Order: sequence, then C-alpha cells, then structure tokens
Amino acid sequence: MIVIKLGGSVITQKSEYKSFNGAVVEKIVKTLKGINDEMIIVHGGGSFGHIKAKEYGLPGYASKETIIGMSIVHNDMADLNLKISQILYSNGIYSIALPVSSLVYDNKKNYTVFRRYLQLGITPVSYGDTYIHGNKIGIYSGDNIVYDVARRFHPSAVVFFSDVDGIYDKNPKTNPDARLLKHITGEFQHDEMIPDVTGGIMNKYRKMKNISDLGIPVYLINGLYPERIYNIGKNNFTGTVV
Repeated sequence: MIVIKLGGSVITQKSEYKSFNGAVVEKIVKTLKGINDEMIIVHGGGSFGHIKAKEYGLPGYASKETIIGMSIVHNDMADLNLKISQILYSNGIYSIALPVSSLVYDNKKNYTVFRRYLQLGITPVSYGDTYIHGNKIGIYSGDNIVYDVARRFHPSAVVFFSDVDGIYDKNPKTNPDARLLKHITGEFQHDEMIPDVTGGIMNKYRKMKNISDLGIPVYLINGLYPERIYNIGKNNFTGTVV
C-alpha cells in the first residue's frame, strides 16, 4: 500500500478562491494509474479551504460566524473532492469519498472503513475538512489524516505532492539562494513567517517526521513532475526524503 497526499498548493491556485488546477491533477492521476499497488489518497484544500477558513475565523469556538464558515468550507471541500474524483474515475481509478468530518470528532477517530473499501478494490479518498472538537469548530488537515492512516495501515511509503521540488532550508519562492534538502533526519529551521490555517511547511515537516518515526519512508515531490515518483530510491531522484 502507498499513501498519496495531493497538496493544496499544487492542485489549486492558493491565492484565488476556488481555483482548480485540473490539468495538474490530470497529470498526477495518469502517473498514479501506473502504480500497481493499493492506494489511499488524501488531498488538501488550497484555495477551496484556506481562504474562507481564515475569513470566518476557523478554527475557533462555535459561534454563528464559525458555524457559517464551517458550512462554507465543508461544501467547498466537497466540491474540490468531486472534481478530483471525476478525474480519478475518467482515468480508471474507482474511488469513494470519505470526508474527515464523518471520521473524526472530539478525540475519536475511526478509519476502519478504509480497509473495507480497499478489500473491494476501491480507492479511499479523504481530505482536509472542518469537524467538531469539543465546543470548537476545528480544521483537521490532510496532513493529519495522512499520519492517522499511515499509523493504522503502515504503508510501504507515503508520498506528498507539493508545488516545489522538496523542502528547502528557506522559502524558495522568496529566496533565490534557497537550498533543496534532499534528505532530512532531524530538526531544521525555516524562514516561513506567515503559516496558513493548517500550520504551513514546518507543521507539514513535523507530520512527515512523525510518519518517518513509524518506520515508513516519506517523500516530498513536485506535483508538476509527478513522474519523479518512479525515481524514488534512484540516484537521479529529485525531492526530499524524510
């Protein structure tokens, strides 16, 4: 089994509300079609999740505003999931949407249903979503879901697709001298100043490190070049190994 995370930064234009990078997703899915293994797919929200979550104060205590925001974000994420699922279907990957709002609440998590679908040859697809956490409206990120399923199903690998070639020592979008870290084994510092509502690159790295600590190899690859997944373990692999 392999767990795939489609990052919101590569499947959407994060600065433009509900802007879907359909051609990029199509290219990634065509690449995944060539993987002869069970898959669990998790996707982020990008501009379908982060913009309205921030606007409505999510995560936050339950109030009229955050409840409205919960509804908007949840429906927008379902819309994004449908777009991805249609591309999966058109490429012969038959999937079922499993929104985290139905799997996680308070401190309870139940991913048992993933195994049942896998046994039938159906690919589970989950995604970051709003959920109830005590008296708060929370956001459970796609990275959290990836960690949960990795811990439960212990896949052979976890692959994160992002919009950069890997993890850098500083933000490559604002620092031309940023250095790609091809292999990370411990802590590192990053100059990220404004993380998004799910914590940004440092939170992503911590989740990746937590998965790696389970004995599962973790990779970060540029989703614009998804074919790099076939170079994992080779000298010409471009990406970050955690």
